[in-house]
Amino acid sequence: MDQLLAKAQELMDDNEPQTALQFAAKAIEMDANNTQALFLAALIQLEMGSVDPAINCLQKCVQLSPERGFEKYMYLGQFSVELEAVKYFELGVQAMQRDLAELPQDSLQAAELRRMMAEAYVAITEIFLTDCCDEPDAEQKCEQLLQLAVESDPECPEVYQTLASVRMSQARPDDARECLKKGMSLWINKDPNDPQIPSYDNRLALARLLLEVDEKEEALSLLERLQKQDDENVDLWYLYGWTYKLQAEDTSEDGDKADLLRSARACLRRAIKLAQMQEYEDESLVAHAQELVTGINELVPDDGNDDAEEEVAGNEGEWEDVASDDDNAMDTM
Repeated sequence: MDQLLAKAQELMDDNEPQTALQFAAKAIEMDANNTQALFLAALIQLEMGSVDPAINCLQKCVQLSPERGFEKYMYLGQFSVELEAVKYFELGVQAMQRDLAELPQDSLQAAELRRMMAEAYVAITEIFLTDCCDEPDAEQKCEQLLQLAVESDPECPEVYQTLASVRMSQARPDDARECLKKGMSLWINKDPNDPQIPSYDNRLALARLLLEVDEKEEALSLLERLQKQDDENVDLWYLYGWTYKLQAEDTSEDGDKADLLRSARACLRRAIKLAQMQEYEDESLVAHAQELVTGINELVPDDGNDDAEEEVAGNEGEWEDVASDDDNAMDTM
């Protein structure tokens, strides 16, 4: 059994999921109730895009070991919707709490577990912000969940970013801005390869929030960082274009306005081009980008000199006072 599972994991790490699944299946044939084999088979099937068989394996793991193994609940939560997803994430948190109670509280493993608990609370909060926003106690749930997230790991940036989203939904942009500052202060000065830095997608979402609170220069600075990491991302170029368009609206100088609009058009066209090349699924974003380009063409005629492939750089500056007061964000809760 151990050899079969080790070989399956090795093949999965070597990007050979089909063969890896064969070894996992042999392990399950030896013991159909082995949760380690079932969970590994689920991961391999998810890697292959076989969601339904993977969910079946995960649900069998739940039946066999409902008290332990929080990972299966996290995956089931991701592939569920609304209150069913909430249920799985909550069961995952409960399993984490059982594991945490058996660990030295100052250990690295305990710290990692607390971070995952905070992220699970964030995931539940986002469900109440979106799919379950019509639940009668949705707003109260968001507040309670984020407080639990802070108690689990006060150094988790995603907690404050999600709190900013809650504050925006409450029409409290100033408080949202403080939350974003707090979240960014936890990672903005770290090495680019530091594991504590939020994911690329998470930072793209942060750039959107920065635009919502009218922090366009900071959004450009963040987009510049993201561009250095991946300059073939549709959302990146869309947000670049949208940011330049918003800056143009704030500018009274005709020459500067025209330059900003040309930059916006170049970025938006690049986003549209990448979307076509990559079979991008967010049709509404592409439609908005095309609408913006049409509007810009009416203000600044296209003379054919826009370079859609130019390297666009944002403001290299950072918030000087981003870490000035770590308690500001939580004061808004």
